[in-house]
Amino acid sequence: MRTLDTVVVGGGVSGLIYARERAMRGDTVVLLEASDHVGGAVWSHTLEGIEANTGAEAFAIGGGNMLSLVKDLGLEEQIVFPATGSSFIVGDTHAYASPRNAVLGMPARPLAADVREALGFWGALRAWCERFVPASRASEESVTVAEFVTARYGRKVLDRLVAPIIRGVHSADPEKLELRAVMPTLPERVQALGSARKAIEEILEKRGVRSSSGSAVHSLAPSMAELPKALARDIEEHGGQIFTQTPALGLRASSTDGTWTVTAGTRAAAFTREFKARSIVIATGPELARHLLSAPAPHIASLIPVAPATPVRLATLVLDNPELNAKPRGNGVLVAPAATSIRAKAMTHASAKWKHIHRAANASKPGRAVVRLSYSPGEDGELPGPEQFPWLAIDDAAAIFGMEPSDLSVANWALTDWTGTMRQSGPGHTAALETLANALERDTGAGAALPHLELTGAWRAGNGLEAITRFTRELASR
Repeated sequence: MRTLDTVVVGGGVSGLIYARERAMRGDTVVLLEASDHVGGAVWSHTLEGIEANTGAEAFAIGGGNMLSLVKDLGLEEQIVFPATGSSFIVGDTHAYASPRNAVLGMPARPLAADVREALGFWGALRAWCERFVPASRASEESVTVAEFVTARYGRKVLDRLVAPIIRGVHSADPEKLELRAVMPTLPERVQALGSARKAIEEILEKRGVRSSSGSAVHSLAPSMAELPKALARDIEEHGGQIFTQTPALGLRASSTDGTWTVTAGTRAAAFTREFKARSIVIATGPELARHLLSAPAPHIASLIPVAPATPVRLATLVLDNPELNAKPRGNGVLVAPAATSIRAKAMTHASAKWKHIHRAANASKPGRAVVRLSYSPGEDGELPGPEQFPWLAIDDAAAIFGMEPSDLSVANWALTDWTGTMRQSGPGHTAALETLANALERDTGAGAALPHLELTGAWRAGNGLEAITRFTRELASR
């Protein structure tokens, strides 16, 4: 058994990025993935000849890390931009456009007309008064999103603007989500600049865009699946090997030669094989990382923070109704948490938001549209059952569009479940990650008790492709 430089466990985007970075530097690399394809939540399916995303549909452009990676991969000509248009927040009896000039729903211009429309005059006035709130207010390390927003902007900004975004985009509860997990530098910038309003203005200036929350994004045509495909090509072109349907089953460290040995399953699951490497990278959820390290590195395993995942059920509908070309709800909708008549937490009108999907849908049949509705667990902790679809999604889409269910003719539909992608970072998560990082640096690598070990994934880097790319490329460059 030859000794490799690097074995990466996990073939999601985090694992692919790490493996590519090391292969490009000349490492001998093997990547192990348990499922039948790489990419994790970045993949696609085809309905009625239309390629649609089954998970992440876009990436944020603010930090520039994903843009840089996409260009490095030679995908620059496949970058696409969302069509102009608003997104909406919908409740049982009302709908309003998501305000422009806002970040995570927090407005930079609280008295703007679209903010007053969303909050009412008194709610907007309270948000405007944020400039008088002491900069030190709600700056604690473990402050939650809800605590920060309520203390600085007032309850209406939380309920009407921020909560729909946190729930719809991050699949999280703002009362439990640590602010630094989604906006790591915001509390420090508030203290430096004197107000959240100025900090939000600074973020918008750095983005170079003035738009509604969530629209500072790009995508790839025909789908985001081009990203993992290109990453995998680069790995293999630089001598790396990718094994799908090959789950990692066990891990042991050798103090004599400073290597790790990974025991993995095989496609037939009839026997196992082993891979020996100087460096191991676990790019999976925290549960599997903790399990694999429990025997060879129990101290490290015990420091991996609990970051439970919120399961998401995604319903994709291909609809035949020319009236939808008018974009009655813009590019998409976030559902107000208090809404009782709509079970979905969000809906993207994909063929309105993305011109390449509109062209593919229209080529399939004139007037055809594609929408994606996402569902989180209800109060009972359960996702709506598969047997409720497509009818539940049709009812929700009709309510969102202001139509009757009978107005929506369904040409095709599909369900996709994601159970381990949307990680929830509660109070204390950032501090726990710092403790883990210190232990990894101290206890693994040259001269340490354990061979070189790295951990990556959304639970450590943060949700979203931009955060994952920034963190993992930095990690692999050390």
